[in-house]
Amino acid sequence: MCEAEKRWLEVKSKEWEAEGIKKGIEQGIEQGIEQGSENNRKEMYQTMVDKGFSISSIASIFSVSEESIERLLMKA
Repeated sequence: MCEAEKRWLEVKSKEWEAEGIKKGIEQGIEQGIEQGSENNRKEMYQTMVDKGFSISSIASIFSVSEESIERLLMKA
């Protein structure tokens, strides 16, 4: 392998590594946002249940299934 090929491979390796790190960071941020959103929904649903709303009325208000609300509220 000539020096130019070695240098090209070295540069590409660094680019690929940086791209992988960038994708990992983006994925982590996206997961954090999704988890935060889920936690906010869970807190809101739980507050509504505590205030006397039924699961079916909450589902109707937010146009989601009762099962999805129950599943979210059951998460630890």
